[in-house]
Amino acid sequence: MQHPSAPGQRQNYLIYLSHGSAGIRSEALYSILSYYQVARHSPETSRPIIVIYTDDAASFRKVLGSPADILYPEIGEEQWQQWRGSVNKVYLLKIGVLQHAAAHFPGNLLFLDTDTIWQKDPTPIFGDIARGVRYMHMDEGALATGNELSRKVYRHLKNFQTRIGGLPLRIQPTTRLFNSGVLGFKSEDAALLPEVMQQAEQLYAAYNKHMMEQLAFSMRFAVDGEPVREAASYLVHYWNLKAMRPVLIELFERYAGQSYDELYARASRLHIADLHKSEQAYSRLPGWRRAIRKATGRRWRLPSFDL
Repeated sequence: MQHPSAPGQRQNYLIYLSHGSAGIRSEALYSILSYYQVARHSPETSRPIIVIYTDDAASFRKVLGSPADILYPEIGEEQWQQWRGSVNKVYLLKIGVLQHAAAHFPGNLLFLDTDTIWQKDPTPIFGDIARGVRYMHMDEGALATGNELSRKVYRHLKNFQTRIGGLPLRIQPTTRLFNSGVLGFKSEDAALLPEVMQQAEQLYAAYNKHMMEQLAFSMRFAVDGEPVREAASYLVHYWNLKAMRPVLIELFERYAGQSYDELYARASRLHIADLHKSEQAYSRLPGWRRAIRKATGRRWRLPSFDL
């Protein structure tokens, strides 16, 4: 059921974007179930309303039922397309979603990518957001000295500079990149989102890589306010395991209608967090070691699952 905030207390909102494939919906279902697990002992007045932006609310209701604390805003196809921006990128949908959420659900907004699993109750994050703190998933380091992709982006964009909203923004060796699998801020901060969109479109035009949206958020959030905080200790973000989607689809199709606890237990037996770590460890191996493992039939693969 929906739990209204206490008098004088800001409402918390947990926001998901699940547009398109059944795989993304299945990830969102597991993430939502994991939230209910970690927050089961939190005060009712601090629990967020869950807002799911989707083009298939019926599939969510089939698994979750129709609790009053889950909302599904109705968004037309024309609006979905507009949110992809002038560069027509699916990664920009979250900016439009957050603008809509800030206008229709004022309070403390916490956006999650669907491929996330809650490990701790996020109530402290909402408390920080109410005080003006902004959150992203994790600090991936300075572009110039980060991972291989970050360094490649820096080499292509080190001369990039623009002026947005009266602010000079430029790529520097010290420019830090945060992962945008989590985005948390007060709805009053939504005035920044058109600037994030404008910068993201310019970055995509300059260098067409998927991470331009998160670079735009990172750069704009760094301009004012206190430093962005990381939410990484609260959740697992298994962005590297798209191969898990068919498994999750099958699980939720087979067991739809079972209790939240039973569904969560079944999904947890997949050990996604451990697989996320092991795949990352394999990906970090030197190329020659990965080549040897592939040649000898020991490349990293998902295990088989007994659902």
